[in-house]
Amino acid sequence: MTTKNPGTDAGTSTGDPYREVLREAFVRRYEEGADSWSEEPAMRELVPLLCTELAAGSSVLDIGAGRGRDAELLLAAGHRVTAVDLVRLPEWQDMARRYGAAASFEVGDFVDMAGGRTYDAAVDNGVLHHQDPAGYAQYLANVRRRLRPGGLLAVSLFTTAEGLAEGVLNRAEDGRLSRWFSEREATELLAGAGFTVTAVRTVRRELPGLAYLLVLARRDA
Repeated sequence: MTTKNPGTDAGTSTGDPYREVLREAFVRRYEEGADSWSEEPAMRELVPLLCTELAAGSSVLDIGAGRGRDAELLLAAGHRVTAVDLVRLPEWQDMARRYGAAASFEVGDFVDMAGGRTYDAAVDNGVLHHQDPAGYAQYLANVRRRLRPGGLLAVSLFTTAEGLAEGVLNRAEDGRLSRWFSEREATELLAGAGFTVTAVRTVRRELPGLAYLLVLARRDA
């Protein structure tokens, strides 16, 4: 694998204006070292939750893998990981060298990955809540398509430390949408997409008043 700086191998245009907004925003954040989420302790709670139900030696799709913090946890635990992101990160080359065939990396949208391979589990640690709400159903349908029947989905979503009665949609200065979810909203969204929720946890962030809603669900048959 050849390592390039973020953004120099960041995929081609999708034709979707909002997808381009996301890609450009994340390229810029990584280039500027402004990806504070990569080292946020609360972000490292999702994989341990997934591993409570994940069989040994499972195949896992890491959607929006970033610098590979979750992928590395999974690889170190003996799982096989396909990591995909809109941006190529320098850390990938070191992980590929250390874990060999157990680790693979792709640049682009996971929807566009070649082949019909399915996985035992998928990790979405901060991707769904940046999607356009009009595309939630299609996004989750694409995740479901990549999972075998009974496969696991572990997803983290923005919420507040005290919880929300209703979800809130925000737009950042760089154009990214960010949805703060209520537990009810998240559970109903996943159920409507063909998943059965098996666990929900709220993890407080270092930012006052904010938290992540961690949801573990199984794909229905």
